[in-house]
Amino acid sequence: MKSKWEAQWESMTVDELFALRELMQDVLSERLKAKKAELERRLQALAQPSNDVGPTKRGSPKSAG
Repeated sequence: MKSKWEAQWESMTVDELFALRELMQDVLSERLKAKKAELERRLQALAQPSNDVGPTKRGSPKSAG
């Protein structure tokens, strides 16, 4: 017994399948562009020096000898 989706796939013409492929390609391309922009934004944020961190505490230097 075929599922609803299998029956729909098999009943589609080549033109319909090609149109669906183009639609999916456009959707995935837009998603990738959005993801890339988000990752680039996050990378920029990581690359900028942070001003909200207080001074680092360092232990007193140990004297030699």
